[in-house]
Amino acid sequence: MKKIILILISLFFFGNIFAQQAISGGLYIGPTMSWMSTDSKVADTKGMKFGYNFGALVDFNLIDNFAISTGIQFNNVGGNIAYKYGFTNLKPKEGAVIDTVFPGTKIKYNLNYIGVPVSFKGKTNEIGYMTYFLKAGVTPLINIKTLGSFGENEKLMLKEINLFNVGWHIGGGIEYSLSGNTRILVEILYTGGLIDVDKTKVFDVPDMTSTSNPRIALNDIHLKVGVLF
Repeated sequence: MKKIILILISLFFFGNIFAQQAISGGLYIGPTMSWMSTDSKVADTKGMKFGYNFGALVDFNLIDNFAISTGIQFNNVGGNIAYKYGFTNLKPKEGAVIDTVFPGTKIKYNLNYIGVPVSFKGKTNEIGYMTYFLKAGVTPLINIKTLGSFGENEKLMLKEINLFNVGWHIGGGIEYSLSGNTRILVEILYTGGLIDVDKTKVFDVPDMTSTSNPRIALNDIHLKVGVLF
């Protein structure tokens, strides 16, 4: 966590040193609401997780009302999944493999990711003190921590989540001008998962004689509140 904070602070000062009219950036923080989704008949999503996000962003203003937006973000997300016939070969990062988890067991994931979102951003001219914008793009993600809870096993470090993930995002918000180039940012963004995030071996028949890996996607809605320069 200390390394992440140092990276964000470095990006902030780098942006201040080299800032010009064509480039702007800042820092943000906010809450995240996330969940997992699937089209599998042997898996069922069971509720949302409330987490948080923070990071630094940079806008490369190509023309007056259009920019490419990127940056780096930390996101705490997850979700709950129940498997109809249970699952097998669950691998903790330490200790023995858990051979069988019985039907109907719900696993609660608590996941930390580092992401580098890349967006196309369209914005209005300043109206009063407000600038309104919409943005859409993709977010490549790297998993840096996976915790899973089920039954009597709480906060078990797991190897079940893939290292890489990617999602598409769409959203918008406002920038409120204070003075000079300083602005308050309020943004809300939806991210939809594009690839399977886990590698869990799930029983796909009642007698537990065969397994599969159903596609599980990670989705979230997060709010960003920050300061731009």
